[in-house]
Amino acid sequence: METEKKILRTPLRIAISLLVVGFLFKILHITTLANPIILFALIAIGVLYAWRFWKRTKKGFLQYNKLVLVTSWSLNGIFKILNISHNEFFQVLGGLAFIIWIIMEGTSYLIDDKEDNRSDIAYFMWNTMMIIGILAIIIGSLTKILEWEYATPTLITGFILVAAYVLKDLLVQNLQKKE
Repeated sequence: METEKKILRTPLRIAISLLVVGFLFKILHITTLANPIILFALIAIGVLYAWRFWKRTKKGFLQYNKLVLVTSWSLNGIFKILNISHNEFFQVLGGLAFIIWIIMEGTSYLIDDKEDNRSDIAYFMWNTMMIIGILAIIIGSLTKILEWEYATPTLITGFILVAAYVLKDLLVQNLQKKE
């Protein structure tokens, strides 16, 4: 994989976290806060990723493809929130960039852990917890829209599981930096 150090990692994570909070507010029908938070997060993600790309020394086809993917995704969200037409163009462009990314790098990006010395069982358990958390967020979101009885507890459980995974990941990275 890449040997070049990625810059702006923490600000991008903060922007993505803000985006998730905005989505949560949207799901909970707190739209007065949701739209500005989502708009700010999408602008931040677009600008930070473009800056990260600009600072990169080696730029290949996949890096340009990722830039197109992130930029079109951000612009699509911004255009939707501001009710500006022509967001279908960004949806198609982002979809094509995503398909190209999956074909050329996605599977190796998601599977390649050959250098990892973690316990296979612990790794499997944490990844399973992350998948269950994401599914709980999706199911909780959909059932919240449908106003079903156990939607909110399912949604909150999903967010707790994903937050635990992210915190574990950050703590492991901090411990590895100290060693």
